[in-house]
Amino acid sequence: MIDNWLSKTKLIKLFEKLVKKVFYQRVSANQLTITGLILGLASAILIFLSVRLQYTLALITLAAILMSISFFFDVIDGILARLEKSTIFGGILDIFCDRTVEIFLIIALVSTDPLNLMWPGIFSLGSIVLCITMFLVVGGAIKAEDLKETQKVIYYRKGLIERSETFIFLITITLVMSLRIILMWIFAILIFITAILRLRDAYLIFHSVKPV
Repeated sequence: MIDNWLSKTKLIKLFEKLVKKVFYQRVSANQLTITGLILGLASAILIFLSVRLQYTLALITLAAILMSISFFFDVIDGILARLEKSTIFGGILDIFCDRTVEIFLIIALVSTDPLNLMWPGIFSLGSIVLCITMFLVVGGAIKAEDLKETQKVIYYRKGLIERSETFIFLITITLVMSLRIILMWIFAILIFITAILRLRDAYLIFHSVKPV
């Protein structure tokens, strides 16, 4: 939802100007995607180490910073890709890297308190599987000319929990250690609802009814 809202604000124009000035024709969108992946995995490692070393607060803070930079690169790599003319592989790479970072962050968070976070963590991962399955099934069935809705190389339906909401939840779960179990259950449930909504959208699309 936030992604859709941001795409209609002046903020996206500022990002586009930044990308043109700093990144365009200097690095590729795929290089930014890989950089975001590395930073996201580094964040997950720091979260994992935070309960095993003495410097818990420092490691959590650094993990949150790296996670934020990773998300920032995930935002601008899409903008840069559109300037370069998006490729199918670039879209696939972006999805792979996004899901990889999310999965490793969830696993790292569960490792900080496995007794309490195991079940919401498993439910979160299972719900992500459902979401990506619906994403791929619906995307594979949509004709290429319909891709213009989101200006992406892979068809993408708007959802309750998208990349921005996922980032907000993960960074909040990381920083607010006392509420991790509650926040992770809420996160897991919202992802599951998103999967159900994608199923509903698929029903409406393929019955020639415009989603509301």
